[in-house]
Amino acid sequence: MLRWITAVLAAVLVTTATAGAAAPAAPATTGAVEDLGVPISNFLILDSVVGADRDGRPTLYGSTYAASSPGVTFFAIDVETGELVKELPMPDSWGGYHTALGSDGRVYLSTQHGDGLAHLWRYDPATEQLGIVATTDETDIGHTFFFGVGAGRGGKTYLGTYPSGKLFSYDQETSALTDLGTVQADRLYAKAIVPLDGRRVFVGGGTPASANIVDTRTGVATSILPPEYADYSFAYNAAVVGNTLLVQLVVPDQRVLRFDLRGTRTVFAGEVPGLSGTGIVPLDANRAYAVGSCPGSAYGIVRYDFRTDDCEWLTDASWVSGQVSRAVVDGSEWLVGVGSKGLFGRYDPETGEVVTSQLEFAGSGSNVTALRTGPDGAIYGGTYETNALFRIDPDSGATTVLGGVAAGRSGEILSLASTDDELYMGSYTHNVVTVYDPARPWAPGVDPSASNPLDLGPVGEEQYRPWDMVQGSSGDVFLASGAAYGQLGGALSRIDADTHEVSSWRHLAGDQNLFALAAGDGEVYVGTTTHGDGVTASGDAQLLVFDEASSTVTHAVVPVPGSRWIASLAVAGNGQVYGSTLEGQWFRYDPASRAVTLLGDFPLGSANALATGPDGLVYGTGGALFRIDPATDAVTTLADVGGGYYRTIAFDDEGRVYWGSGTKVMRWTP
Repeated sequence: MLRWITAVLAAVLVTTATAGAAAPAAPATTGAVEDLGVPISNFLILDSVVGADRDGRPTLYGSTYAASSPGVTFFAIDVETGELVKELPMPDSWGGYHTALGSDGRVYLSTQHGDGLAHLWRYDPATEQLGIVATTDETDIGHTFFFGVGAGRGGKTYLGTYPSGKLFSYDQETSALTDLGTVQADRLYAKAIVPLDGRRVFVGGGTPASANIVDTRTGVATSILPPEYADYSFAYNAAVVGNTLLVQLVVPDQRVLRFDLRGTRTVFAGEVPGLSGTGIVPLDANRAYAVGSCPGSAYGIVRYDFRTDDCEWLTDASWVSGQVSRAVVDGSEWLVGVGSKGLFGRYDPETGEVVTSQLEFAGSGSNVTALRTGPDGAIYGGTYETNALFRIDPDSGATTVLGGVAAGRSGEILSLASTDDELYMGSYTHNVVTVYDPARPWAPGVDPSASNPLDLGPVGEEQYRPWDMVQGSSGDVFLASGAAYGQLGGALSRIDADTHEVSSWRHLAGDQNLFALAAGDGEVYVGTTTHGDGVTASGDAQLLVFDEASSTVTHAVVPVPGSRWIASLAVAGNGQVYGSTLEGQWFRYDPASRAVTLLGDFPLGSANALATGPDGLVYGTGGALFRIDPATDAVTTLADVGGGYYRTIAFDDEGRVYWGSGTKVMRWTP
């Protein structure tokens, strides 16, 4: 349940003064701009399915996921040999989530697309042709895509959308696409799609969690989620074993619910004890293989008996991403899959034999999501969906990819902070913090005495996105985060730089998330947002003043009435705090008088990232690289190459500025 802000902070102060209209930005100053290139190229695989090729050979099909830039490819792997036998481009596509085999033997899959529309792709093994076969007419809702894909009986493929949360039916013979309507109001994601008997389809989604049975003749949806699970973020995966529907719930923990299918009735039958995860493949009417874990076991492939609730761990699952499939090779049945980084594998449950093959897929540049100067003077950063750290040598401009910062964790580094000897990294998902000492060998892990980076684990209660990090004047590191999918209430966490002990405070701004940080003299300034994952908080965005000595919020103000999102904060060399909003306005806060000065619309349109340079001036990116003189509030354009993510500016000892621009790192030399 949410814990609301205390009475002293509930009445947020609105203390502002309005300046005149902001002056236009000064013309670009002299300086050299360098393109330091793409630090990390990447691909992921999120799902796959076994079908047959034109000669009837068992073949594993799927697509890569490259959501930063167009670079998705369709692939086919020979199950017997483990060879990558086909790669086909999916033009202008940049992220594929689910793959399904139709009753017609063709492969159906969806990707996010550059035109912002939801497209369904189909591969025909008989003709070896790949193409788009259906597109929704939802053109007025922003970027949309088919999130869930489930192929059913009777020549139908069912599709769930984001952000409209709709269910669509695609006729495999006529190619007709039918809109069956929004599954549940205020749910943006329709992901877990499982066709059932009687022209019914289960649709799981969020956020918060939703679980519905949709009558495909009428479009009427009936919720089956018991009320005691309403606070979960997502019904993320689902499967049918015999007459049992299994639904996986995620966040704040993982649980698998069981529903008895009794004709057209669906009856809740409790939780499945001991089973974590899904990727379920039925073995018979009562047993199944699953990707997950048994009580006390490691994550892997397990065999579960739903009559006795016996769970048996079989083998590791490093070669599985998404679902595992069944295939027959030389008369024996194997479980087949491919891991997120291209490790193909098959497992014989009878003999225990595992056959693997590391495959290489075409990748694409991955967006720079965080950048910071490290304790050794090098420039460090992370990129989208890699959770990997890279380092740029300021002298040579050369980039070294150090690797994943936390074994077994996915996502990306969203924020960085540096102390005198360590680099702190905040990673999505689960708000995980890792700590790296550049003077020691690279050895990621969880052992405080040996690991580097050291994985401190998730930080804060029900937190997911570590939006910003900063070192306070006390020497401790502060982290601002957003709550998990479907949840409200971000947190401010404090990490002791000597012991790595963590303290965390949630709901400092009511149900809002915490997004931006800047450090002053004994104070940390916190910018909030009403934006959440699938949910929206109340009120206008706030600026909080957090006192390091007492660990309390001593002041709160709405700096820009009507704004819902403070994007970035920076403390200039003269102690003034500059802030920007996602709506394109900026402001100045005086810590001494507690007064806010509204500076109007930002002259360059947006100021997504602000950072204080070694010279005490404030630098930033949006549509361009710019500099703010705190003595006059004058904005000067430094380079016409803009930036993307919020925490992607760093400086070297020579006064040069580094910033992330899409998949590249740029450098400006005065």
